[in-house]
Amino acid sequence: MPSEIDPFVLSSGTWPTRQRRDVARVLVAEDDTQVLRLIARLLQSEGFEVETAASSSAALELISVVGFDLIVSDLFAPEMSGARIVAAVRLFEPLLPIVIISGDTESRYAIEAIGDEALYFMGKPFSNDALLDRVCSLLDASRHGPAGRARRAMGE
Repeated sequence: MPSEIDPFVLSSGTWPTRQRRDVARVLVAEDDTQVLRLIARLLQSEGFEVETAASSSAALELISVVGFDLIVSDLFAPEMSGARIVAAVRLFEPLLPIVIISGDTESRYAIEAIGDEALYFMGKPFSNDALLDRVCSLLDASRHGPAGRARRAMGE
């Protein structure tokens, strides 16, 4: 049913595949600019390469030309649909980890019901440590920023 596939995805012609890099590349898709900046700075402080998108259209454009190792996306927002992003990504990258963030904690059950093993939910508000732990776990990365250095110094 090609008519149901996002026209942008169809017109792009190619889909980037994950490329081996020393630094993991993360896309953050969020319409709230303060939350977007916070997450981006937080991930950058841990040494991740971060791209940001304030709309699903911008996110899909980046996804079509840049290979990502993980996506963090808001679920519901004006001009933003985490579900649209997930659907487009899953056409080409069925195992790419996607962390969906939402203030609607009931969404957790809908996401779990989908049965996508590479789809994760985090409720808003979330702690910086919880987000970093989830991202680092999914990317098999250790914590490098100030919090990670403090943990390693304490022998954790």
